Amino acid sequence: MDPTAIIDSYVADVVRHLPRRQRADVALELRSLLDDEVAGQAADAGRPADSTLVMELLTAFGIPQDVADRYRPAGFTIIRPSNAPRFTWVALGGIALIWAITLPAIMLGVIPVTGWDYGADTWWGRLTVWWLGPGIGALWWPGVVITYTLIGALVEHRRESSQKAWRPAPPRTIDRDLISRPGTIVAIAAGMLGATIVIALPWLASWAPWLPEPAIQALALDPEFLQWRAPWILPLWAAELVLYVLVLIAGRWTVPTLRARSVLSLAGAGLLLWWSLAGPVFLSPATDTTARLILAALAACVAADAVIAFRRSKSTSRRTPSLV
Repeated sequence: MDPTAIIDSYVADVVRHLPRRQRADVALELRSLLDDEVAGQAADAGRPADSTLVMELLTAFGIPQDVADRYRPAGFTIIRPSNAPRFTWVALGGIALIWAITLPAIMLGVIPVTGWDYGADTWWGRLTVWWLGPGIGALWWPGVVITYTLIGALVEHRRESSQKAWRPAPPRTIDRDLISRPGTIVAIAAGMLGATIVIALPWLASWAPWLPEPAIQALALDPEFLQWRAPWILPLWAAELVLYVLVLIAGRWTVPTLRARSVLSLAGAGLLLWWSLAGPVFLSPATDTTARLILAALAACVAADAVIAFRRSKSTSRRTPSLV
């Protein structure tokens, strides 16, 4: 393998562990340093630089993740500095998601307040119940993440003694906007099947008479929901179907289709949140409470997809080389 390609591959593996704003500068500095080291060792050895000499140098230099850590300021002791931002986002994002679902649910009465007599019907009473329950209780999530990280750190420490030597990856280009046409067809078919089932739910007793009566009663939809809130999903589903058919034909996501996906996902998140907070969805109180919590969680996931699609649409380059 060409020595220059080996160095390029090594630099790429190092900088991918760094924040994007640092990658260009670090790649330039590290490549220059390695080029100088290779030239110096080749001169000392009295022979031209070849793949063997380059691999010996890179092996002594260290594995890419350790080298990336040298370019970061001191951070966590258990968590690698290259993994610290991801850990923080997962821990704090989990708390924010739990709060975003449970706080509106308690304040709007989706989750009934029990065992709290004084001020149970006031906003401050519900806020107190939420804070002493799911509010503080959400801190279990960072504990889970930390425990998982500790286990991972222990396993990694035990593997360090038998860590495999780094090998250069072949040059390649990754196009993140290409789609799998078979997978997209399956997704469209699954979406249409799910939409058909949801649309047919009001007539459950007619097309599924074999179901027990308690199940039919538990899944009976609220008439006001059916009349005023449910129909808005139909034009949204139709627009999403058209979008995914266009993406299927093109074979890839483009800036216009990504932005259309962002808008439709944002509209879908707003609709799901409206369904969850505006009133009953099912006639059965137990089913309704569960369904409204699920709708709120789905709204958060769909809103996250809207943000992801919009950020992807702002990329100036639709093709991202793996060496960057």
